[in-house]
Amino acid sequence: MRIGELSQITGCPIGTIRFYESKGLLKSIARNLGGQRIYTSSDLKRLQLIMACRSNGMKLECIVRVIQFMDNPQLGSEWLLQNVENYLSELQKQRESLDRAEKYLRQIHKKLTQKQDIR
Repeated sequence: MRIGELSQITGCPIGTIRFYESKGLLKSIARNLGGQRIYTSSDLKRLQLIMACRSNGMKLECIVRVIQFMDNPQLGSEWLLQNVENYLSELQKQRESLDRAEKYLRQIHKKLTQKQDIR
């Protein structure tokens, strides 16, 4: 797929995709005879991982190290382990907060639907 298609599928702006490529987060992208980038399903999955990490607060430096570790597990370090543990803890807090919000909204939804059933 071309960069525009990748952008459309993921919602990631083209400039951001190019930025991630320049930072080495996306591997060397193949190009067609016209010089256009051609992305694979593997590139799509990697971009989705990068976007998920970014949207949940992970800093670019940490994402770079996660990607490097994924490509070469020998690059694991105490720094990376500590950061991954910190992000997991933050994700757990976010999940608990979302669960509470969902619980409250479901209660309100239930009351609203019961009120409409009475009419």
